[in-house]
Amino acid sequence: MKRGNKLFYGWWIVAGGFILNFLGVGIGINAIPVFLKPVVTDLHFNRGDFSLYFTIVALTMTFGAPLAGKLLEKYNVRIVMGASTLLLAAGFAAYSLCTTLTEFYIVSFFVGVGHAAAHIIPVSMLITNWFNKKRGLAMGVVFTASGLGGLFFSPVANHIITEYGWRNGYLALGLLIGVFCVPCAFFVMRKSPAEVGQLPDGAKAGSSATAVVEESGFSVGQAVKSPVFWLLVVMIFLIDAQAMGIQQHLPAYLTDRGRSASFAANLLGFYLGMIAVGKIILGYVSDRFGSGTGFAIFTCVLGGSLMFLFNTEELWSLALFAIAFGFGNAVITVSLPLMTAACFGMKNFGVIFGLLTIANALGAAVGTPGVGYLYDTTGSYNTAIWISVVITFVALAAGVLAMRLSSRAMAGTQA
Repeated sequence: MKRGNKLFYGWWIVAGGFILNFLGVGIGINAIPVFLKPVVTDLHFNRGDFSLYFTIVALTMTFGAPLAGKLLEKYNVRIVMGASTLLLAAGFAAYSLCTTLTEFYIVSFFVGVGHAAAHIIPVSMLITNWFNKKRGLAMGVVFTASGLGGLFFSPVANHIITEYGWRNGYLALGLLIGVFCVPCAFFVMRKSPAEVGQLPDGAKAGSSATAVVEESGFSVGQAVKSPVFWLLVVMIFLIDAQAMGIQQHLPAYLTDRGRSASFAANLLGFYLGMIAVGKIILGYVSDRFGSGTGFAIFTCVLGGSLMFLFNTEELWSLALFAIAFGFGNAVITVSLPLMTAACFGMKNFGVIFGLLTIANALGAAVGTPGVGYLYDTTGSYNTAIWISVVITFVALAAGVLAMRLSSRAMAGTQA
């Protein structure tokens, strides 16, 4: 962790990214499923209609992602991340004032803008800038935070909702994001090792701190024209559609099947905790055997996990679901940036990764209300679960094919 007598600042980037994801994603994405049933019950919304507020968040992130990538590459990352985090905190707290679907939708636009450059995209970019040799491990460690945040904040949010109402739940959690994440973004994060006179992890001592970051790779135009790019788009869209669709409706599904709200919140938290463990293991596997191998193994686990969800009467079945679904979901945050770097290089990583996260956000935008509308139409979540199994394995095929094609494409850019 030290370079000579000086602590490698990259580990401070990991620590800062951990805090941003622990609260920003742990609360802003992973803990919000516990709000669904209390809000729709209180305000008499349909589940599908209310789920559209998450779709608006995701769509705003979609169109904001490429812009966020450009802003992060062009301007001071602390200013961009700090402003985005402040907007995210204020928007999440503002949900407490909403009384109509329209108000939820309007606030969601600003929450989505805040999410775009607050955590996942900038932290992924910074980790790839700071780490070479231990990139997978660093990525796995920093993104365990989102699962651990969900593990911690799902039962906390459920307790606040039960004791004080859902409005106070939104307000309290929004304040937490603001108090802890905004200072972290402003004072801890740094774009590259050159800013502090260091080299990326794994770089040779005689290398230039600036030159190391300027690696070979695709131009943005080359990437978008590549079939590899569109295979990754398909992969990301399908995985996120099924993952977020299932996750956002999990507490409602479990309570519909006779489980208590506290049990549902605790199982959601347990599953999110398993994501944290899965990210560490996936990061290690990716460093040891390659990002494509790690992706393939964990996506198989993700697809198979859904079969355990049909047997809600048995605790062992739900426990196995939570463990396997959590491990499999690690591919969303760990495999995507690693596969992006492997397929397209680091030359324009920030913009290319931002473009690919459009598919990520679109998947969440379609999957979350899609599951809700399937429930509204059929009166059950079973159809949505079966569809999720199928699309997971389609995503697996797309990702494996992308990695097989990418080595030849990368070789062409370096010829």
